[in-house]
Amino acid sequence: MTTSTLLLILASAVLHASWNLIGKKSAQSVAFYAWAMAAGMLIFSPLAISVLPYLPQLNPEFWGLLLLSGLFQALYLTGLAQAYRHGNLGLVYPLARALPVLLVPLAVLLIYGQTRLDTGDGLGMLMIAGGALGLPLARWRELRLQHYCTPAIGWVLLAAASTAGYSLTDSAAVQHLNRVGLSAFEAGSSFVVLQAGCCLLWLVPIIHLLLRQPLTPTQPRMIWLAGSFVIGTYLLILTSMTLVDEVSYVVALRQASIPIGVLIGVFWLGEPLSRPRLTGLLLMLAGLLMVAL
Repeated sequence: MTTSTLLLILASAVLHASWNLIGKKSAQSVAFYAWAMAAGMLIFSPLAISVLPYLPQLNPEFWGLLLLSGLFQALYLTGLAQAYRHGNLGLVYPLARALPVLLVPLAVLLIYGQTRLDTGDGLGMLMIAGGALGLPLARWRELRLQHYCTPAIGWVLLAAASTAGYSLTDSAAVQHLNRVGLSAFEAGSSFVVLQAGCCLLWLVPIIHLLLRQPLTPTQPRMIWLAGSFVIGTYLLILTSMTLVDEVSYVVALRQASIPIGVLIGVFWLGEPLSRPRLTGLLLMLAGLLMVAL
């Protein structure tokens, strides 16, 4: 992995932790994220112009990936918003970010029958996911199944599974855009705008019909700020996906946002940092270093 790719992913991690802080502090409703997606799509919409000449070359497979990606993104935002209603940032954010580290390589192996990951990469990813087990605990003696059977954890699992889903579909989609002639940045910037629009097509019925939450926007300044971060961070990730051999590397290194999110929760929101949570955080950091080096 090149230095520029690594820097793209690390910059994305900072932005990602930042918009999750906004979501936790400003609103814990799916509608907030829907409006943020709409705002971000409008801000970055000029970047989608580059894809217009290539539209005739995009086959049905690409449009199917886009539709599926929008669904996964909508389910991710739904799970994340609902999880924040039941849990704190230091619990929800690291779990939602760490679990896809295991899910994506497993999915890649099942789909393609092979992987480019070596033993060190696999061990590092296991350490990242294993460190997540300590995050919900105040004391090690609480390490029992019942502490993970909570509404917050249930919504986190939905967010994590959806992250794995859109990571795989988006990687295939931007690679397709890259093959038809778009550069890495053009492919990422075009797709992130298209995906935001498709995500909204799924989010609106989820909010209105399933969750029965109001769609009225609140805190417009935070919506615009969160929207710019949501789309901006994923633009960096989509660009980096075109620069690596396997999406599992990107998914793993994105978890650099985990310690950022935990520290924000501790120092900004006043959330407790227990010994199991600190141990889990250090284990995650060690796993990240193993994958990055």
